[in-house]
Amino acid sequence: MTGRQRSTFSGETLKDTASGGGVVLVARTTLVFYHRDGAITAHLEKGRSLIVGRAAPSEIEIHDLGLSRQHARFTWDEQGLWVEDLGSTNGTKKNGVPVTSGRVRIAPGDEIAVGPVMVSLHVLSSIDEELRGFDGHDRFVAALADELTRARTFARPLALCMVRATSKDAHVSRWAGRVRAQLRPVDRVGIYGPHAVLVSLPETTAAGAQAFVLSLTGGTPPLSCNVVAFPEDGASVEELISAVQTPKRAAAPDASSSGSVIAKSAAMKAVMATVKKVAQSNISVLITGETGTGKEVLARAIHDGGARKKMPMRSINCAAIPGTLIESVLFGHEHGAFTGADKQAKGIFEQAQGGTVLLDEIGELAPSAQAALLRVLETKKVTRVGGDKEIDVDVRVIAATHRDLEAMVEAGRFRQDLLYRLNTMTLRLPPLRERTDEIKPLAERFLHEAAKQANNDVRSIDPKALTALETYSWPGNVRELRNAIDRAVALAENKTIMLADLTDRIRGSAKGSTTTPPDASSDHSVIPTDYKDHLRKYEAELILKALHKHGGNQTEAAKALGLPLRTLVHKIQTYGIKKKFDR
Repeated sequence: MTGRQRSTFSGETLKDTASGGGVVLVARTTLVFYHRDGAITAHLEKGRSLIVGRAAPSEIEIHDLGLSRQHARFTWDEQGLWVEDLGSTNGTKKNGVPVTSGRVRIAPGDEIAVGPVMVSLHVLSSIDEELRGFDGHDRFVAALADELTRARTFARPLALCMVRATSKDAHVSRWAGRVRAQLRPVDRVGIYGPHAVLVSLPETTAAGAQAFVLSLTGGTPPLSCNVVAFPEDGASVEELISAVQTPKRAAAPDASSSGSVIAKSAAMKAVMATVKKVAQSNISVLITGETGTGKEVLARAIHDGGARKKMPMRSINCAAIPGTLIESVLFGHEHGAFTGADKQAKGIFEQAQGGTVLLDEIGELAPSAQAALLRVLETKKVTRVGGDKEIDVDVRVIAATHRDLEAMVEAGRFRQDLLYRLNTMTLRLPPLRERTDEIKPLAERFLHEAAKQANNDVRSIDPKALTALETYSWPGNVRELRNAIDRAVALAENKTIMLADLTDRIRGSAKGSTTTPPDASSDHSVIPTDYKDHLRKYEAELILKALHKHGGNQTEAAKALGLPLRTLVHKIQTYGIKKKFDR
């Protein structure tokens, strides 16, 4: 859903007649409309009215089916500020009381509901800055992706915080000012739902974000905050959003799916047939696939299907551990081995004795850690950091990556001998767009899990919404689908997820291809709401097509696209196109 402001009004002065005094407030009266995908700011001019509704001729258009075409009118005159319901279906309320006849006076601090849209009134002095509205979800996600690129490129920290009201009747409009007051100029806020926002905190660690969290505690209404950080809790937008939703989710390295693997498409049925055979052996397995496809779920299926299923399985995201600590996490350390090593600790190889070790994002291992890992795979012995004793380990190793390890070998960034040790068997996990038969059952599973966790009564997905889900290209794959369903459950106003509960980006897929630029003569309603985001997606799709056509050969793909090879490699890394292609 999108909203747009057809006209902008500027304020003059306002007598505080509501309090019976003659105090003159100078310069600007502002209305902030909080809808499910963001916020719209409108400035009200004395002597003029402003109509909000679903479509023209309303001055403020918010495309929500819960609004009437012309829903309510706001007016500022000599007597004060007023709201009037225009015979809407879902009504207008002031402080919970329906506005039934005529107009009702309003003042700053009143809680105004225009159907499902909450409205807050602000009277600002001439020295106040214009209210800064929160981003819609799609725009926030695009901005967060840009921040992640900067964090990854310059090895800088980045924290993501989800702020929720603990009470279901505490709409975000009631506490948005508390959040805004704590923001730095570089921070960004996006509406996640009626009672939650996401806040990106660049140049901030998880520990550093606690100051932001503490600043929001103790007020009214009470707020809860979850914090995750790059790279510890995730290396992509989908991973971070998935991790930040609940403490339980944050503890899971890969929340892209849960339970048994769903295999409806021919591609996934072939993968699972191979998994059943491979599970009975002890050979090393390399799982390749785009970020969010569910590689850890597949690794779990291999472990659970083999003789080691009663023994532990330990997982590590190699991209989430600082290079200085990766060997300690893998192989353990002795007391005093480095600053902070106040006691002896076993690494995951020792912890998984007799079971399985999953090395997720293996392509992110530093060269020194690659050499140490190769030695362990060859000798089946580990030596703890700071120690000299060799310890026998009996584990099965499964590695996973979204990178092209063969290309990394050619570029000198990954050891060829290590690759040979890891890829005794290679399984390619198809992206979600290649297995659309699984979108519906996955979405239904995530719906039931999210509804249970949120303790609400959402039970089904409307056919139009399902069509949009099945048409969308899912660049973030299964993890992005889960995040979309989680958010839709939070937004749903009845027992069914409707098309309006999905993001602009997903809803747009039901109107036409999300990878083809809109024709200049097409209806304006299908034009993307974020030009830069659409351009990035289109460019990424062109690169993917070129790589597919040339069997993953980046040099040939660069020639076909008319790009220098170095530029193509940079764009592949920026857009997260790190897929292993069959040659």
